[in-house]
Amino acid sequence: MAELPAFRKYDRYKASSYRSYNFKMPSRYDSCFWMKFCQTPLWDQTIVQELSPDIRSLRILDVGCATGRLLEQLAEAGARDLFGIDLAPRILEVARKRFSGLGVSAVFSTADAEDVLPWDDDFFDTVTLTGVLHHFFRPRDALAEIRRVLRPGGRLLIIDPCFFPPVRGILNLALRAVPHDGDFHFYSPKTAEGLAVDLGFEIQQTRRLGLWAFFVAALIKV
Repeated sequence: MAELPAFRKYDRYKASSYRSYNFKMPSRYDSCFWMKFCQTPLWDQTIVQELSPDIRSLRILDVGCATGRLLEQLAEAGARDLFGIDLAPRILEVARKRFSGLGVSAVFSTADAEDVLPWDDDFFDTVTLTGVLHHFFRPRDALAEIRRVLRPGGRLLIIDPCFFPPVRGILNLALRAVPHDGDFHFYSPKTAEGLAVDLGFEIQQTRRLGLWAFFVAALIKV
């Protein structure tokens, strides 16, 4: 079995996520069944539309960026100050290769959002979390760290799978026994809102996105 890095905040979901996204997923992440099922092109389109009025002036961090799919869409829409982090260095290699022919630079870093993000306070205008919230074993730690690196008035954009209550409950019970690709807990939109509010964010909007996701936009009060 491949050796795991020494995470300062270790848990078995993080270990599962690292094994999946560092060894199993890099070559097939964008084409896997769940990306199609959850309508991820709609996720990317939603983020681009939300940011498009000011996209050229924004410094954007994508947490859990994986292969850099969303960052590529942002770059094609005009974004020029792009950053991405992921636990898995091998999937970041795919992201770097993706950007090598775009003519747009992006900074990719291996980092754990539940621990410490490698930037100063008030560094970013926008942070995106697409398909990532349900991986956090310590979501409050991650959101607190995201809040730290966002400037006053900065925005947090969350998109995550949204299953109907009976299905969500069954999945969450199953994940307590057997983590699947690092999945920890699937949230309702209201619960996701509550997590953000508890960490000092003000909710701008919440809505269902397609059949299988929700979208939450929040900001830090000036």
